Amino acid sequence: MSAATSALPRLPPLRSALARLRGYIDRNRLYYAVWLVATVGYTIGFVAFPVLVGRAVASVVEGEPAAETARKLLWMLGVVVTTAGLRFFTRTLVFNAAREIEYEVRNDLFAQLQRLPQSFYFRWRTGDIMSRCVNDVNALRLMLGVGVLNIVQTPLLYLGSFCAMAYMDWRLALLVLVPYPAFIWMARGMGRAIHHWSLRTQEGLAEASNQLQESISGVAVVKAYAMEGVMAERFAGANEALLRSQLALARANALMPATVQMLPAMAMWIVLVFGGPAMTRGSMTVGEFFTFAMYVYSLTFPTVIMGWVVALVQRGTAAMRRLDELLSEEPAIADRPDAAPVTELRGEIEFRNLTFTYPGSQREPALRQIDLRVPAGTTLGIVGPVGSGKSTLASVIPRLYEVEDGELFIDGIDVNRMPLRTLRSNIAMVPQDSFLFSMSLADNIAFGVENANRERVAEAAGRAQLAKDVEDLPQGYDTVVGERGVMLSGGQRQRTALARALALRPRILILDDTLSSVDAETEKAIQRELDQVFAGRTVVVVSHRVSAVRSADLIVVLDEGRIIERGTHAQLVAGGGLYSRLASEQALRDDLESPVDAVGGRA
Repeated sequence: MSAATSALPRLPPLRSALARLRGYIDRNRLYYAVWLVATVGYTIGFVAFPVLVGRAVASVVEGEPAAETARKLLWMLGVVVTTAGLRFFTRTLVFNAAREIEYEVRNDLFAQLQRLPQSFYFRWRTGDIMSRCVNDVNALRLMLGVGVLNIVQTPLLYLGSFCAMAYMDWRLALLVLVPYPAFIWMARGMGRAIHHWSLRTQEGLAEASNQLQESISGVAVVKAYAMEGVMAERFAGANEALLRSQLALARANALMPATVQMLPAMAMWIVLVFGGPAMTRGSMTVGEFFTFAMYVYSLTFPTVIMGWVVALVQRGTAAMRRLDELLSEEPAIADRPDAAPVTELRGEIEFRNLTFTYPGSQREPALRQIDLRVPAGTTLGIVGPVGSGKSTLASVIPRLYEVEDGELFIDGIDVNRMPLRTLRSNIAMVPQDSFLFSMSLADNIAFGVENANRERVAEAAGRAQLAKDVEDLPQGYDTVVGERGVMLSGGQRQRTALARALALRPRILILDDTLSSVDAETEKAIQRELDQVFAGRTVVVVSHRVSAVRSADLIVVLDEGRIIERGTHAQLVAGGGLYSRLASEQALRDDLESPVDAVGGRA
């Protein structure tokens, strides 16, 4: 993030959330504008109907001609049909607007999650992100649909009804409104409680979702260590906290309509107490009495539902704050205003005194004072003990993590000034954890390649020594590999990930312990194919196996984030240092394991 951006004043959470929400509403203002006009028309019909009923009753009581009574009944029918049509139209408009905004928010959330760097996912839990993308978006939609409908429409109904009642008897109209200020005072207090417990409930849902997601994702580890009971206790704790919040929210939600429901009854009691004597004295007609009674009963449902609507708005507001928190995250890695106009790469990599610490980490730097130049078209091998920084060094090249200016250069250009799309479209990285999508094997291999044909997929699979395994799959390349590639073995998943990288034909290829799950024979076959692939490309090979890097043009040995040795395989073996010891240990292991490999089959 630039200094200019970080210096901007941060809005308070609620103001920021409302400002963002206003942007979504502005983009759908045509929906809301037409809906508002139609709502005014519906209000007129709502207010007119009790008046027409009163006149029809008066017509019958006073013995007017049948034709006059029929005319008034026809007017009633026309108003009922028109009002019903407007009611349908207003609801369709506002619900469509809410759905449009829901659609936009979901797209914005997905785009934001794609922009954010890996460091963001170290700080945010998957369950919390999923809860915001599902539960909070749904709460926002309800607020913008049902909530907005009633928040705007109910006051209009009250205003129109009061004006009509005041025209007939302003004293009785004022008396009918006496209970309502008390409702406003109570609603404010109950609304704050609903907002508080809504926020706590949504946070509890996120925690429970996270616990569930972790248990399902790690089910193999849970079962292997017989930790089902411990995981059940952890989930029970999160679930109990969620239950307490939900019960408190249920009590707050139940109190609101129970309180509100008394108001129409009190208003009707006032009509009977004061309107009945007025009717007997002759100062109020039977038709006017019926009209007053109908207004009170017509306003019963809007009044009762307002309790639920207030709760809905409070939950929606809490949800928007949580969504805004996610959407306001600034990507630490993004194109800079001074980005270099680069469209393709040659592949030269240079580290200049690079020191790197993981964001938010309190530990020692993962990389220290790395000085290294890899000419375009050459192969770099990186070896070292576990935790020495091998994968970290490979991960900063495609800018998966942010490094300081002037420490990493691609083709002589600071990597921080290189457009991300150009940089990453020219780099293919095969990480240790070979993630596959729940789609066909061919689609997994072609992932990232536009309009990839089957020949290109088959070529990449052949180079990765995967083609022979395809014949054993039920539908060949069209076999759906399942979530995370569960249908494949560990070695097959790694070779599929390797084939995916080879299909891209990148200028820079990074292999991070790619062949750790394949047997020695398959590794040698893949290595022979890769020697052809490496020609003309810059290749970075990270491995704990010396055999995977022995043919590299340059090999560096890392320990505690520093380069402690560098040279060719022959030079490092002759040097008698850490690399030489690793080579001797691996040769001994290979000798011991070779009889087992001969009978154990391949991965």
